[in-house]
Amino acid sequence: MILLEKLCILCNRLYKLEINCPACGRSLQDLGVVQDFYDPYSPYEDQRIYQDGYRGYTEDCCVHMLYCSDCGWQEFRPIKRLLESLLLAPDHLQP
Repeated sequence: MILLEKLCILCNRLYKLEINCPACGRSLQDLGVVQDFYDPYSPYEDQRIYQDGYRGYTEDCCVHMLYCSDCGWQEFRPIKRLLESLLLAPDHLQP
C-alpha cells in the first residue's frame, strides 16, 4: 500500500499567495504556519491542547498567518494541502 503525502504549497514554496488586505487593500504577507505563533514547542505538541485547536489546522489544511504591514490586519487562513503525486507529476510542471 502506497501512502500519498499531502503537502502545503506555501510551506514548500510552490506557490506565492497574493491576497489583498480586506481593511486597506494592500498585499498581505504570509508569516508562516499557525503553530509558530504559540510557543517554541507548539509544532511538536498535540493541537488539541490549544483552546482554538490551531483554528482549522487539519491533515487536509495547513493554517497560515497573513499580515498587513500597512494597517496591522491579521488573520489565520487555512490552505488546502495537495497530494504530493499531483504536485510532482511532470505534466503539471511549467517550464
